[in-house]
Amino acid sequence: SMVFGSYLALRELGRGGMGTVYLAIRNDDAFRKTVALKVLRGDDEDFVRRFKQERQILAALDHPHIARILDGGTTPDNRPYFVMEYVEGKQIDAWCDATKAGLAERLRLFLQVLAAVQYLHDNNVIHRDLKPGNILVDRHGHVKLLDFGIAKIQGLAGLPGTREIQGGGPTMMMTPGYAAPEQLE
Repeated sequence: SMVFGSYLALRELGRGGMGTVYLAIRNDDAFRKTVALKVLRGDDEDFVRRFKQERQILAALDHPHIARILDGGTTPDNRPYFVMEYVEGKQIDAWCDATKAGLAERLRLFLQVLAAVQYLHDNNVIHRDLKPGNILVDRHGHVKLLDFGIAKIQGLAGLPGTREIQGGGPTMMMTPGYAAPEQLE
């Protein structure tokens, strides 16, 4: 078991390019709550900057179809982490298959995704990694958009626009099978 501030990591939920996500619980006398906790792996300066940027993006967002940030901090070995609402659900494609969702239900979910993306765009955030693994459907049939690790911002809540890693040039961080044509270029 690993402790992150007031949170106890129970098991690994997933692993991405920059971080590991754990199922965790708040582990103090104030209250108990199940959460998802994402912690940076390694100490690469560009990854630390991007991770902290993801944490700040999430802190500035408030939308029912975007997973909410709850807390954050730094580990004793100086790795940043953040705590998010835990979304107990399935990837959108797996959920549709498991529930045998028809066209009307699939369109209802798609409209929720579009509402979240429109909210992001209205707030000058470009997600840049929309794929089934980053779109979960909870037990109530509601979409939650996750993982803003490669998001790009252009002035959100007083933040300066993002610069790409590696000296200002374009980033190669993407999921090729889901990347927009302009990302691939």
